[in-house]
Amino acid sequence: MSKLALFGGEPLFKKERPLEDRWPETLPEDLEAINRVIESGQFLGINHPEIEAAEKEISEYFDVDYVLLMGSGTASLHAAVAAAGCVPGDEVIVPALTFLASASAVLHHVCIPVFADIDPVTYNLDPKSVETKITNRTRAIMAVDLHGLPANYEALRKIAEKYNLVLIEDAAHAMGATYQGKKAGALGDVAGTSLMPVKQLATCGEGGIFFTNNVDFYNRASMVRSFGEVIQKDKPRAYNAFTLGWNYRINPIMAAFLRTQLKRLDHYTNLFISNGTYLSKGLSELPGVIPPYVPEGSTHVYHMYRIKFDPKAAGYDVHPGRFAKAVEEAMGAEGLPLRLYQNAPIPGQAMFRTKEGFGNGVPWSLPGTNPIKYDFEEYTNTLEVLETTRCIGKNGSAGPWYFRNRETMDLYLNGFRKVWENLDEVVDYAEKMEYSPPWSILAPSTRGVWVEVTPTKKG
Repeated sequence: MSKLALFGGEPLFKKERPLEDRWPETLPEDLEAINRVIESGQFLGINHPEIEAAEKEISEYFDVDYVLLMGSGTASLHAAVAAAGCVPGDEVIVPALTFLASASAVLHHVCIPVFADIDPVTYNLDPKSVETKITNRTRAIMAVDLHGLPANYEALRKIAEKYNLVLIEDAAHAMGATYQGKKAGALGDVAGTSLMPVKQLATCGEGGIFFTNNVDFYNRASMVRSFGEVIQKDKPRAYNAFTLGWNYRINPIMAAFLRTQLKRLDHYTNLFISNGTYLSKGLSELPGVIPPYVPEGSTHVYHMYRIKFDPKAAGYDVHPGRFAKAVEEAMGAEGLPLRLYQNAPIPGQAMFRTKEGFGNGVPWSLPGTNPIKYDFEEYTNTLEVLETTRCIGKNGSAGPWYFRNRETMDLYLNGFRKVWENLDEVVDYAEKMEYSPPWSILAPSTRGVWVEVTPTKKG
């Protein structure tokens, strides 16, 4: 039994090579696509040939009638909220565990995010919690395909139909994943996704895609994308805004790069699934290590790989949060980092606690709105998941590149095996270490109120 690096032993991984493969992968055809745009000298226009061609290819690949390339994933979600017919003061239900953009896209349209808890097994939106959050102002449900696993759309669809709500899909983590034979991006009434360079389907900068099969939703989103105007191909631009719109257009260079990446998405998806499945099989042999759950009929593309640690299943009576933190530190010392993804439920962030929004309490203070209270401690499943799980990778560096290389999978497997061989010492360390839950980073008394930080002086 080898000594853990945490206690003075030799690290398992000594950084002879990067753990992460370069991502997105850049091949000659990607450079040719970029050069094609540069040589054309045409860099503007939502009707640019590269943008139109990319939208057509995306529509065909995802089997969705209408597609718009957008300037970011957040822009695509804002367009989805607008397309759904949400008006100021309307409520949109969002999972408590997600990236902020899922909720801020709702605020961008002067609407109110209402948070529901997550399923503690899939980490996706819990349909039972959703139904308890529906009010007279609820207009839509935003399901997030968190970590690369599609949400429970069958159950969420039933709720949406029962209450006449629009089902929005945030597919930012899940390009390439499927649910009951349909691709992520085609699972809601309307969907948005991110194309930024840390995603499975990437471009060479910030970008997004809006998807729908509803022509009315498409037309609303199209106006949102470009200053509220109706812009038609081969017709003069009228410069006539019909509604409030934004400048959410994408650069044709990024559209060209996206087209070549899309051609390889199936290859990458198969690689991510193969390596993720391989890792899960190995980790499931260790008592108390619970790899990501993949329901029957779904595929998981492992944008993030979240592992749950259960000390009781491993045979130890120690606080689960302490146990997870000690495992994180032991793996980090071996050169195999684990990370948090979010440290608190999204409603615990300062903006929601103070209802800062646009200022003057807007949108929460608008006439006719329901009183909304954001108590992050209400989301017990989310809190339990945040405390007892970790994701593979380090902060600022976690994404699909970890799952391109089988050698990296073997390194993590060997790292966990080494930690588990020394689990008595790890548990002893866990019991003696200083510990506070991840959400303690929030201000201790106000739990979310802004804390002023003094900038460091130059020189």
